[in-house]
Amino acid sequence: MKKINFHYYEIKGLNQERFFNNLSKKYSIYELNRFEKSRAEFKVSFFDGEKVKKEILAAGYQILNEKKGGIFFIFSKLLKSYGLLLGIAAVFVSYFVQMPFVQRIEVWGSQNASEIKKFVDDEISSRQKSKINTKALEQKIMAHFDNLTFVSVAILGQSLIVNVKSGIRPPEMDETFLPIVSQYDGVVTKIELVQGTVLVQVGDIIQKGQILVAGYVENAQGQTLNLPPKANIYIDVWVQASETHYDEKVVTRRTGNKIECCSVWLNSQQFYSNGKQNSFSCFEIESSEQILCKNNILPFVLKRDVYYETVSEKIVSSFEDEKDFIINSAREKCLQNIGESEIIKKEDVLILEGAGFTTVKYIITANILVSGEDESLHEQA
Repeated sequence: MKKINFHYYEIKGLNQERFFNNLSKKYSIYELNRFEKSRAEFKVSFFDGEKVKKEILAAGYQILNEKKGGIFFIFSKLLKSYGLLLGIAAVFVSYFVQMPFVQRIEVWGSQNASEIKKFVDDEISSRQKSKINTKALEQKIMAHFDNLTFVSVAILGQSLIVNVKSGIRPPEMDETFLPIVSQYDGVVTKIELVQGTVLVQVGDIIQKGQILVAGYVENAQGQTLNLPPKANIYIDVWVQASETHYDEKVVTRRTGNKIECCSVWLNSQQFYSNGKQNSFSCFEIESSEQILCKNNILPFVLKRDVYYETVSEKIVSSFEDEKDFIINSAREKCLQNIGESEIIKKEDVLILEGAGFTTVKYIITANILVSGEDESLHEQA
C-alpha cells in the first residue's frame, strides 16, 4: 500500500542526514534520492504526509515540490461528491456480496452438456467458491461418465466452467503394470526416467526388492494413468567373495585302486552277485542302480557299488607362497556375480589373519543398470 498510496516531497536545506535519521525513526521513508547536499526527494505513506510536512517546516527546510498519489488520494477527492460515493459504495457492496458464490455452471466440449450440468449441480453441496473442490469434482465426473477422456473444472469469476472431451477411454487407464524393482542393495547414482513415477532419488540407499519406478503417472487433472514403467536407474553395489588359506591342512586323494561290486535284485531278494568284497580301509564309494526289465512283472534291478581307495596327506604351506592365487580366486568369485556390461569402479582386498589360517575378502564396487525393458537378473552375493 505504501508504493500505491504516497505523499511525495522535494525539499531544500542543509544538514539533511540528521533530519532523515530522526524522521525514519517515526515514519517509513522510501525512494529517497539526493541530488546534491542541499536538495533531496522522498516518499512517505499517504496517511503520514501531513505529519511529515510539519516536521519539514519545523526543521527549517524549504518545500520545493509536493505531490499526492494513489487510490486513497483519488477517494479523498471523490468524497466531495456524495452521489458518486453512494453509487460506488452500492457497486462494491453488491460485488463483494455476490463474488464468493458461483452464479452459473457452464459445460464446454460435450453434447451431453445438460446431463453433466445437472450432475455437477447435484454434486456440489454449496455454491460458495471456497467449499467447491474442483479436483474431486473432476474425478467424480470422469468416473460417472464412461465416454469422457478429459475433464477440467475451473472457477472463473462467478462461473463454474466444466471443460470435457469425449472419446474411447484407452485401456491403459484400467490396466496395471509391474513396477521396476531393484535386484540389489546399493546407492542410487543416476536416474533417467522415460515414463512412470520414480520413487527414489539420487543418493538414496536402497534394498533388494525395493520398488524404484511405479507403473503409473498422475496427469494435470489428478487422474491416475497406468502405463509400463521405463527408466534407467544406475546403482553402485558392493559385491564380495572370500577365500581361506590354512597353514596346515589334510587332503584326501584317490590312489587309483578300485573294487567294483555288482548284484542283481528282485524286490528285496538277491539273485546274483559277482562275489567281490571291499577290502580298503579308507575309501570313497559311488553307488548306482539300473532297471534291467522294462515291464513290471519281473522288475530286476542291477546294483553297482564302486569302492575307490583313498589316502590322506598333511600339506603345510605359507600364505605368502599362495597369496596371489588366493586373491585371484576370491576375485573370480566376485566377477561371477557381475555382468559384462556393468562398470567396475573400485576393487578392494581385505586380509584377515587368524590362528593357523588367513582369510581374503575381495570387494568390488560396481555401477549397474536396472531398467524397465531389460532388467539385470544377476543376484548379489
